[in-house]
Amino acid sequence: MKKYSFLILIVIMFLNGCGTTAKFTYPAKYQNLAHLYEQPKYNLTVAVLPFDDMRGDVNSMGGFYLYLIPLVPYGSMKYERPDSARFFNTINQFEFNVTEDLSKAVVVSLQRSGLFKDVFFTFGGEKASADLIMKGKILSVDWVGKIYSYGLSIVGPALWIFGLPCGSSYNKLSLEFELNDKKPSKIWGYTLIKETTIVQGYYYKFGHDVKSYASLMEEGMNEAVKDLDNKLGILYSVGSKK
Repeated sequence: MKKYSFLILIVIMFLNGCGTTAKFTYPAKYQNLAHLYEQPKYNLTVAVLPFDDMRGDVNSMGGFYLYLIPLVPYGSMKYERPDSARFFNTINQFEFNVTEDLSKAVVVSLQRSGLFKDVFFTFGGEKASADLIMKGKILSVDWVGKIYSYGLSIVGPALWIFGLPCGSSYNKLSLEFELNDKKPSKIWGYTLIKETTIVQGYYYKFGHDVKSYASLMEEGMNEAVKDLDNKLGILYSVGSKK
């Protein structure tokens, strides 16, 4: 009985992450952000508004307890809104103001790109002073976590101590951007879709359940910035807006 109690304690520690709270911090690495021009290519200012939240609202952890059934290899949890969840693999919760944080991430990437004279975030009051308006929709910020029992039910966690994976975390980020002029006319649109899965254990990736969202946004924005540069190159002749 004491042996099983110890294994249960291991599971609880793994899943609760010792009360750890993760926070969305952008960028993952500033030096990795696309830097296209040393001086602003266009003498234009861009206002970025908070994005519309179009995600689903299903946060389910019902599949988690399947790991207790013998011969079932893992249990799973799926969150469409991980920012509202309180139960992950190795963390306790995720601080993420999705509509505001992702909008501000766009601001950082656009500022770093060197495309524009100025880029700023606004709730709407200052947008009249901008030449261009960036809007967006958040389609998904999905998280899927799995805890591995290797079909051994409650005995499975004993293998974690020896370095076998405890579980995995899947992060998906999907957004739509739209850049408008003052007419207003849409001059650019882009869909960002990025996803990744990490395998976690006591000795690796512990506490990284939601860490990939920042790097996914970084990768996606680097691609988006280059696409925007190409689009603007067609719309504006060189020097016409300088």
